Amino acid sequence: MKVARLFGLVFIAVLAISAVVASTASAIPKFKLPITLRGFTALSLTSVLRALSPTGVGNVVTCTHDTVTGTIINDDEVFAKVHFLNCSVLVVEKGPVDKGPCTIKSVEAPAEGLILTGLLRGLLGLVVPGGGAGILFEPNTGRVFVNLAATAAPCETPETAVEGRVAGLLSPTGKLQNTATISLSVTGTSGTGKQEISEIEVLGGTTKASLKAFAVATATEESVDNATFEEPVEVD
Repeated sequence: MKVARLFGLVFIAVLAISAVVASTASAIPKFKLPITLRGFTALSLTSVLRALSPTGVGNVVTCTHDTVTGTIINDDEVFAKVHFLNCSVLVVEKGPVDKGPCTIKSVEAPAEGLILTGLLRGLLGLVVPGGGAGILFEPNTGRVFVNLAATAAPCETPETAVEGRVAGLLSPTGKLQNTATISLSVTGTSGTGKQEISEIEVLGGTTKASLKAFAVATATEESVDNATFEEPVEVD
């Protein structure tokens, strides 16, 4: 009798956990399918990558704008590539004078000031905490977004990999439309702030979003991209 009762309690617990998992999965924002034309583009103004120590020393990469080309793969996933244009790096030091700005590019980019990412995977999710709609971007394979080439004097920054994951707010939701906004924001002061979204709930579970660049494990990215879809889509 005790064994049967214990089995019953375990079975009830499993059902309860399954219900919570199913409820969370159903609440994650998704593209309403079917979608025939799945392509999209996006454009931002200034994009800023900061790789600074707690004292504000380090490197700041600024690009005047970026362009994104992508495809909706399924109801919660996109593939995308990003071209950052007119990019420069500023070396922030303890003294009164910083080094730069100096033009910077990715290792395989054909022109100075151009940073090209590899293929990125974007997953729709729920921001933790708060529950707003978000999208998590990560390299489709491995952890490296892009390899930045070394720069010449006066900056002399080393070749470095930008790696990890980053998440932004997605808006608006709940209506059929051709456009959307993806906002990557930083809280606190611009020099020592933190990425606004550090965790996001996707179908695979709660995922931490963090960037590393120039050996700084708390790098941040700021940009606001305005996306345009080939046909009206709805995220709900």
